[in-house]
Amino acid sequence: MKPAIIIGFLILIFQLLSSCSKHEDKSHKDVKNPKTRSPFTDKAYAFQDAGKSDSAFLAFAQAKEAYLKAKDSIMLASTLTNMALIATEAGDNFDGQEYSMEALKYLDRANAEHHRYILSNLNNLGIACYDLKKYDQSIEFYNQSLPLITDSSSLHITKNNIANAYRELGKHQVAIRLYQEVLAKAPADGTRARTITNLAEAQWRYSPQYDPVPSYLSALEIRRKIGDLWGQNSSYAHLANYYWTIKPKAALHYSRLMYELAVKLRNPDNQLEALSKLADLDGQHRLNYFRRYRRLEDSVAKVRNAAKNQFALIRYETEKHKSERFRLEKENAEKEIQISRRSYALGMAAIIVLATIIISIMIYRKRKRRLAEEAEKAVRESKLRTSKDIHDVVANGLYRMMSEVEYGTTINKDRLLTQIEGLYFKSREISHAVIAEPAEFLARFNELTSSFSTDEVKIVTAGLNDELNAILDEPLKDEVILILQELLVNMHKHSQASLVVLRFETTNRSLKIQYRDNGIGLAADASEGLGLRNTESRIAALKGVITFENHADGGLKIIVRVPLKSI
Repeated sequence: MKPAIIIGFLILIFQLLSSCSKHEDKSHKDVKNPKTRSPFTDKAYAFQDAGKSDSAFLAFAQAKEAYLKAKDSIMLASTLTNMALIATEAGDNFDGQEYSMEALKYLDRANAEHHRYILSNLNNLGIACYDLKKYDQSIEFYNQSLPLITDSSSLHITKNNIANAYRELGKHQVAIRLYQEVLAKAPADGTRARTITNLAEAQWRYSPQYDPVPSYLSALEIRRKIGDLWGQNSSYAHLANYYWTIKPKAALHYSRLMYELAVKLRNPDNQLEALSKLADLDGQHRLNYFRRYRRLEDSVAKVRNAAKNQFALIRYETEKHKSERFRLEKENAEKEIQISRRSYALGMAAIIVLATIIISIMIYRKRKRRLAEEAEKAVRESKLRTSKDIHDVVANGLYRMMSEVEYGTTINKDRLLTQIEGLYFKSREISHAVIAEPAEFLARFNELTSSFSTDEVKIVTAGLNDELNAILDEPLKDEVILILQELLVNMHKHSQASLVVLRFETTNRSLKIQYRDNGIGLAADASEGLGLRNTESRIAALKGVITFENHADGGLKIIVRVPLKSI
């Protein structure tokens, strides 16, 4: 046979291996009945049915990501189980163990629906550890599966696997006892033949004088009867091994039978084992068998290395996508944190703004209430002051004049008129203070100056306009009217002036009122009357000052300065 044909033939053989057990006593079930599953799962099963294990593994990896995102633990466990089985079948026992251990994290022993998944993974872990010659761990995993097994056939197979591990550890008596327990339960023919073969092998290893041939032949007969070709191949191998040193011709006979059946089964491992035996046992055809062995070994190695490389590439791509997914998830998590922080900052800013608005409203309302209370208090004080002025000035003045008229011996007409005139102006002053309104300041001022303007006396004003009116607050306007009124009354009584000038201006955050007339001025021995004293008191209450002096050109000059609050 040409090498190219052999290689093509072996590739076909290797593809078929994915559906065959590496050990005659290996058993696991593929779970295919979820209620709902990802489309990738259906693709994976289709690839498995077509013998494309690498494509099936990749599809299962994609399904795994979908189930992780959906948080579907049972389907995730099922997917990881299938990935574990594929990895172990491909000879990657370490990854097979990793996937099975991960699958078990999502399964609950207390849930009966999870038992079949748990059994598949425990069985896979037992097989992987057996292949890695970690027999103690293999036994541990198989023992964990025993309480979950419900059918006798699976129980017999698992006990066979445990006994095989004990046999490889050299604990032949334990293995023999387990094999005998299985046979005592009358297992199915295939399991019975396998157990008989394994029991004979353990007894022969334990006691080299033991003859296992009758048991081997008994198992071979059962396998021929049920048409178990794989089992027959195993029987030929055991018989050839036993006769190797004591009957080489018999060993050669069974090696030839093993090789012919291995070719028929397209099993390259058994072919290689049989060719190795034939090359050692058949000296006449040794070179021919050796050449076949080398060609087949090289071809199988190439195919399996290519398969392992392909599987490793798929694993790499899967891990690469996984790493990329983790990186993106990390970036998304960081973005979410940033968004959360930004939202928190915006929320805090909104709270601060809202709190500021609320506090401002509260302060405004409190200030408004305080101003209202102050205004109400000012009204009460104004009423009290007005009442006091009426009582002290008008009522007492009238009473004094009544007393002088009633009890005086003579009536001084000029003096009485002066007193009546004084009461008149005081009454006008009180009246203006009571009924005046803020918007009438200019009108009140004009009315005041008009009342003192006559054909003989002219009053001129400068600087009093709407702009100044807007600057002055209402209490100050009232006081200005009363102050000017007192100055004009004093002018009318004493100055003999024919011209009065009133000038208003604002300087250095204060109101300056300059009064000047062309009268006789102040006499050196003049004393202040009650009216001027009241005026000085008013100005002092406003934290202002007033000065009196005679002008160099004649007449009186008075300057009033009052601080302004609104400038």
